[in-house]
Amino acid sequence: MSVAAPLRSHGPEAPRVAVVGAGLLGLTAAYRLAQAGMGVTVYERDSQLGGLAGTTPLDGIPIDRFYHVTLPTDERVLELAAELGLGDRFRFRRSGVGFYHQGRLASMSTPAELLRFPGLGPVDRMRLVAFVARCQVGDDYSRLEETPIEDWLVRICGRRTWEVLWRPLLDSKFDGRYQDLPATYLWARSRRMSRSRDKSSQEMMGSLDGGYQTLVDALGAAIEGLGGTILRNTPVKAIVSSAGRAVGTLSTRGYETHDQVISTLLPVATAPLLGRDLASAVGPDRNRYLGIVCLVMRLRRSLSPWYTLNITDRRVPLTGVIETTHVVDPERVGGTLVYAPKYVNPDSAELELTSEELKEAYMGHVRTMFPGFSPQDDVLASQVARARVAEPVHTLGGEGRVPDMFPAPGLAMASSAHVYPEIVNGQAAIGVAEKLVDGLLPRLQDVSTELPLATRRAS
Repeated sequence: MSVAAPLRSHGPEAPRVAVVGAGLLGLTAAYRLAQAGMGVTVYERDSQLGGLAGTTPLDGIPIDRFYHVTLPTDERVLELAAELGLGDRFRFRRSGVGFYHQGRLASMSTPAELLRFPGLGPVDRMRLVAFVARCQVGDDYSRLEETPIEDWLVRICGRRTWEVLWRPLLDSKFDGRYQDLPATYLWARSRRMSRSRDKSSQEMMGSLDGGYQTLVDALGAAIEGLGGTILRNTPVKAIVSSAGRAVGTLSTRGYETHDQVISTLLPVATAPLLGRDLASAVGPDRNRYLGIVCLVMRLRRSLSPWYTLNITDRRVPLTGVIETTHVVDPERVGGTLVYAPKYVNPDSAELELTSEELKEAYMGHVRTMFPGFSPQDDVLASQVARARVAEPVHTLGGEGRVPDMFPAPGLAMASSAHVYPEIVNGQAAIGVAEKLVDGLLPRLQDVSTELPLATRRAS
């Protein structure tokens, strides 16, 4: 993204912008706005920046709370990191993909292995390879927005491939609720992953040394270096409005005026902060959400030969098994790092289980797939992370369900609910931040002459 020349120098007359939420999206937006001369204040309820992209200590060693990956084609991530002096801190490796299918493990890392997928006939396998190739052609997804994903996949890949492969994968990812998904979900995912293959047709995946926490911490330092303010441990209680315009924030610090307020929280989390006038302008949230429960283990030895193990055998009720140390340096995290996630609906009973109950159950599922795995002998440390609302599900209607980014004067909303048609990842989050800033800067050109005196910063 090219940054516009500063609208004003930092000072009493610079437009004041509040950013609620210090995840990767919010910090990227705040950084670009600070570069453009805005007086930026970032509000973060936690002591640590990063949100779901941040790290957590596992037996004293910081690791990603939830697993993340960077692809060689994630230009926005790579360019932003390079701009912040982190360009040489990526580690890219070939990373295999496996499947647990009908009680057996199978490698599916190359198109040739895909052609040998168990349970499919020769024609089914050829149609599957043709489907992957088809997703790479063209950028027009409008016809897919109203097409149910099951109808689309059955038409292209056939009923048997749907029953053997696609239905169990979608069932595991969406906790049984995939009937309202548009075809764009798998179209976007297939395009993203296929473009990560090297000349040998194997996927290349990478990570930033220290994870996304390294990037968000560098963004935080850059914002403060540009004169911005980051308020940690400062939850926003309300976005204050007057005559239908957002005019400030009410946080644990008290009331503060702002010429523009940006919420980077999901709409479901922004709604309680809004008064009646702003809530009416924003309108109803037309998406549903997924939560996540994730067991992470540090092991003495490698468990899986693949970075990602997909699960089509639904007797194992996990979404997958991800061994991130096929990409992350094992020495940095003190061993082999394995994540066993399960995406769940926000009302799932699993979110209410204790960590010990979840550890016992999830380790049991892992042992089903890997009979040589011993929780007593192999696990050095483990913990459970969970989030009741982790990401939005864009249902049929697609783009029409993406919230308005500028729903009311003085209020902007930008979150993972805006990534459509991309899927939620760091590349997409930075893209939303850049779109937000591109749309916001013209609105701030004459803000000091348009706003009432009471909303301006006192000099």
